[in-house]
Amino acid sequence: MLLSRVRARLCVPILTVCVVVSAAARTQPAEVRSVTVVPGDDGPTLAITSSGPRTPKLQVVEEPLRLVIDVPGSMQSTVRKRIPFRNEQILGIRINQNQSDPPVTRIVVDLAGPIHYTWDALGSRLNIRIRADQASTAKPPSVPSFSAGVQPVAVPYAEGSGGTLVEAGSRVASGARISAKEETAVLRLTRGGEVKVCPGTTVSVTTSQEGKDLLLGMSTGAMETHYRLQESSDSVLTPDFRIVLPGPGEFDFAISADAHGNTCVGSMPGSTSSVVVAELLGSGTYEIKPNQEILFRQGRLDTVEHPEGPCGCPARQEPVLSAAVASDPVVPEEQAGTKLQMANSTDPQSRGDTPATTPGQNSAGLGSETQPVPQAKSGEMQVQLEAPLVFSGKDLAEARKHTIPAAPAVQASALPVSSRQADPLPAVVVLPPATTKPKSKGLFGRIFAAIFR
Repeated sequence: MLLSRVRARLCVPILTVCVVVSAAARTQPAEVRSVTVVPGDDGPTLAITSSGPRTPKLQVVEEPLRLVIDVPGSMQSTVRKRIPFRNEQILGIRINQNQSDPPVTRIVVDLAGPIHYTWDALGSRLNIRIRADQASTAKPPSVPSFSAGVQPVAVPYAEGSGGTLVEAGSRVASGARISAKEETAVLRLTRGGEVKVCPGTTVSVTTSQEGKDLLLGMSTGAMETHYRLQESSDSVLTPDFRIVLPGPGEFDFAISADAHGNTCVGSMPGSTSSVVVAELLGSGTYEIKPNQEILFRQGRLDTVEHPEGPCGCPARQEPVLSAAVASDPVVPEEQAGTKLQMANSTDPQSRGDTPATTPGQNSAGLGSETQPVPQAKSGEMQVQLEAPLVFSGKDLAEARKHTIPAAPAVQASALPVSSRQADPLPAVVVLPPATTKPKSKGLFGRIFAAIFR
């Protein structure tokens, strides 16, 4: 009995010490000493080293997509709170103490896309293996199909001579230049509407990356815009100004510029919005409302005038058909004697082989061509007509070709033929040759001649 009491007294202190030790062990948190990333062929591995073994809690949270790793019963003791690592799956890694009682260390991995993860523990080291989600990132098998190519900015057209639209070239991409020669070129925009490039004008076409905004450049010449804008904003650049067309609205405007810096901007029928003209080398702006036409002289906004003519393309000239009355027929030379009479002529042949008459003679027998004009009665209207006299030398030459008589060969053969002696040739006189005076040999010449004779 005494022995059992002694044993009971000895066991109570031992149990008390055991309970205190176990409670102290439960309250002592582990330290997260390092977090490192080990790259691998299949994907990175996140290695978490602590002072004691711990069981992590992992979950994937969206908006933004991230992997949250909680290590219960641990305190964060790492020096760095961010790990500069980035690849196709991971955007960044953050470390922080989520709560202190009970202590929880949280590690957040920012993800670039869906992943698969697994974990394992080896003593006091946790390994979080991150792999890409092949099912979500896999591309469907390619199937041959027809797809629309890059949409062009505009399709160029040109007005033909017959008033119809004919295709002028291939489709226009961003950065192209359109030149109109003798006729107006029309750019049909793929988003709707058109841009007219007036004759003798070159316009460059550029679009934004989204393809909504349009930038048109023009040095000299004229152009017209005819389209509607929703939320986009277009611009027209000249050497001195930037003309902004802010949507939404209907923009029917004519713009022209010359080599002296004179820029004309005018609203055309159908326009419902205003445009803003801004200086390229200054801060001045000017708003042109519908039904307004403004001319800026020498590239300045303070010289505002009203243009005398339209700012856009010249009016189309429709073809005009003209008809002419045929001229009076040419009178042949054979009939000229009965139809014509030269002024102050006394030749009766020129009067149509009719003897000249005196004023006292009766003119009733004359032809209608020479009858005097009857006296007009009172109350009657007098009309005077003038008939043109047409003379053509060409027609006269053609008429003479047919009236030239044939050569008189028969009459020439009947002419008498006489012969006579030819005239004697003149006598030939031959003159004697001219005599030349011998030269004097001198004294020594005569001596030598006498010696060698």
